[in-house]
Amino acid sequence: MNNKLLEIVNYKKEYIKTLPRIELKREKTILDPRKFLLNNPIIAEFKKASPSAGIINNEMDLEECVLEYQRSGAGMVSVLTDEKFFGGSFEYLLKASQVLSIPTLCKDFIISEIQIDYAYSFGADAVLLIATILDDNLLHKLVSYAKKLSLNILLEIHTELEYERVKDLKVEMVGVNSRNLDTFQIDKNNAARIISKVKHDFVVAESGIEDENDLKMFKRAGAKGFLIGTSLMRSKNLTDTFTKLYRGLKDVC
Repeated sequence: MNNKLLEIVNYKKEYIKTLPRIELKREKTILDPRKFLLNNPIIAEFKKASPSAGIINNEMDLEECVLEYQRSGAGMVSVLTDEKFFGGSFEYLLKASQVLSIPTLCKDFIISEIQIDYAYSFGADAVLLIATILDDNLLHKLVSYAKKLSLNILLEIHTELEYERVKDLKVEMVGVNSRNLDTFQIDKNNAARIISKVKHDFVVAESGIEDENDLKMFKRAGAKGFLIGTSLMRSKNLTDTFTKLYRGLKDVC
């Protein structure tokens, strides 16, 4: 791991020690994201900041943003729950799950079952697990635990070696990240190449998607879902942005 990724993971190890145990209770039934993404394949992300981009949009109101995502055609909303590095919170996740009728993804650097407990109780329909930061034993443990709670799993990889590690795990979605978490650099061509090699029913392209041309490339490679954050958070007109993105997808058979 590079210094920044190691800093994040080490922070999470200390952070989870401060999390009080939470009652496993929720009001909403867990939704299957794939059913929503089949016709509306964009996973729209709410994030105020990131280590690579700095402050992205610190003024956007969460409820206003996620409802606009839903109206504009998102099939799922991803909510950052990390506060220190991404300006997120579990309260954001809870609010999003309360106002939306589409699924929500808890996006965080999950290294412990207690984070999955919080994702469940704060209304997430799915959790992100990142292969890069989890050894095999912990990865298998967290997959098993999320399944015990009936949560959907988006399992993120970046390399072919990581795919070989995880390919036998039974998860709902495999995400291929264009961003190398060791360097924080984007390589969309590498991601498209890996997507084309992944043998899974539902592959999601993650990170660096800026326009319809990126969507076309990833769809041609085999992606069925597209996680978009920074470019949507910076959009001046979400309706127009979604229209252009979906128009691009329709151009690809």
